[in-house]
Amino acid sequence: MGPDPALLALAGRDDAEKRVRGCAQPVRLRGSTTLVDRATGEVREVYSSAQELDGVTYVRCGNRRAAVCPSCSQEYKGDAWHILACGLVGGKGVPEQVAERPCTFLTLTAPSFGPVHGVRRKGLCRPRREHELCPHGRPTWCHRRHDADDVCVGEPLCADCYDYVGHIVWQFHANELWRRFLVTLQRVLARQCGLTVAQFRERAKVSFSKVVEFQARGAVHFHAPIRLDGPQGPDGPASALPLTVADLETTVKEAAGLISLSSAPLPDGTVWELRFGNQLDTRTIRDTADRERRHTRQVHPEQVAAYLAKYLTKATEDFGLNGSVRSARHAEAVGATHHAQRLIAVAEDLGRTAPGYEMLLRHLGTLGYRGHPISKSRAYSVTFGQLRRVRRRHRQNPAALAADADVRQVLDEEVPDGFVMVSSWVFDGLGYLDLDASAQAVASACRARIRDTASLRQHIHTREGTTA
Repeated sequence: MGPDPALLALAGRDDAEKRVRGCAQPVRLRGSTTLVDRATGEVREVYSSAQELDGVTYVRCGNRRAAVCPSCSQEYKGDAWHILACGLVGGKGVPEQVAERPCTFLTLTAPSFGPVHGVRRKGLCRPRREHELCPHGRPTWCHRRHDADDVCVGEPLCADCYDYVGHIVWQFHANELWRRFLVTLQRVLARQCGLTVAQFRERAKVSFSKVVEFQARGAVHFHAPIRLDGPQGPDGPASALPLTVADLETTVKEAAGLISLSSAPLPDGTVWELRFGNQLDTRTIRDTADRERRHTRQVHPEQVAAYLAKYLTKATEDFGLNGSVRSARHAEAVGATHHAQRLIAVAEDLGRTAPGYEMLLRHLGTLGYRGHPISKSRAYSVTFGQLRRVRRRHRQNPAALAADADVRQVLDEEVPDGFVMVSSWVFDGLGYLDLDASAQAVASACRARIRDTASLRQHIHTREGTTA
C-alpha cells in the first residue's frame, strides 16, 4: 500500500512554502528547462516541475505591496534601499566617490485644488478668526487637531468646492511635467556655466532617482535625489564644472518654476495650464549629516534611502483601494473613501468622454497617475534586475560570488558552448493548492513518475534484448 496522498500533500505544501520563502500568493507553473546540443540534437534536462513532490513549480509573486504579500514586499523594499543608497554612498560596484559629488534631495508637489484637512505639527488644522462659509454653506475652518490616522485627513473641507477635474488632469500629466523639468534643469545648468546643452553634456551628467508618494489628499508628489556627475557617470571622474551643491539647489528651484504644460482639451474645450506646486523643498545630502535629526537642511544618505524605500511598499491602500479598480461603483463596493470615489468617478468620466484621456480607465486604481513608483536615470546606480540576478546566483551557489563583486557585471547563467537553452512553461494558477487539490496533484505527479520510470525500464529492456 502506497503512502497517504494527504500526508504527501501536507509535505508538499511545506516544501512549496520553503521554495518560495514564505510568499503569500506564489505563481504555479508546469513545464521544464532543457539544454539542446546544436550538433547532435541531444537533450539534457536542466529542471522540470515533474521533479517536485506535487508536480508544480512555485515562483514568488514579486508584488511590492505589503497588503498583498509581506514577504515579497519586504524583499522589494530592501532592493529599493540598495538602489537608492548605492547612488548616494556607493557600493555593489558603484564607486564610493559618488558621496563627494554635489547631491540634493528634491521634493516636488502638486498645486492646491482646494483646502483639505491635514496634520499640523503645531496648532489646529485650519484656524480662522472669521468663521466664513463657502458658497455651498460649509465652514472654511477646522479647529481640530488631527492624528495621522484620522479618517478625515486629506478629505476636502467642501467636496463641492474641491477641483476634482483639475486634480485628475494634473495627475494624468504629472509624468510629462517631470520630463520637462529634467530637460529644463539641464538647460538652466548649461546657461549658468555659459555653455550650450551639448557642451554641458560633454562635461557633466545629471543622475537621479525618483520615488512617487501619494499624499493624503490623493495627489502624487515626487521625491528625487539628484546628483551631478562627470560625463562618464559614477564610474568616471567628477565634473570639472564649478558647480556646488548650493548652485545645484538654486538651479533646481529655478527650473521647477519655469516649466508649464498645456493639458489635452476637455470635452468643453477647456485647456489647463499645469505646473508644480509652490511647496518645493531641497535638502543637501551629506554623509556627515546627523541621521537622527529631522527637519534640517542636511540629510544623511541612508536616511534618504530608508525614507523613500518605505513608500514603495504602499500604493493607494490608505484610500481603501487594493488592486485594480474598474469603476467608481467598484471603488465604493471595496470600501474606498468618499474622496477617492469622487476622484475615480471624475477619472472614469474623462476617460470615456474626453479624447486623449482614454488611458485613465486603465489607471483608476492609482487615481489617474500612470507612472511607475520608482524610476532612475541609467547611470544613477544598480538596477532591480542586477540585484535579483545576484540573489539567484547566491542561492544556487553561495560561494560562487565574492562579497565585493560588482553587481552590475553579474550576468545570467551562461549556456555551455554548442548548446541552446529551451524553456517551456505554462501558467497553472495563483496561490497554494488546498489540501484536496494538493493531494490530487501529488497523486497525479506520483503516477506520472511511475509511468516515466516504467517506460524507461521498458526502453532499456528492449534495447538490451535487441543488442543480445
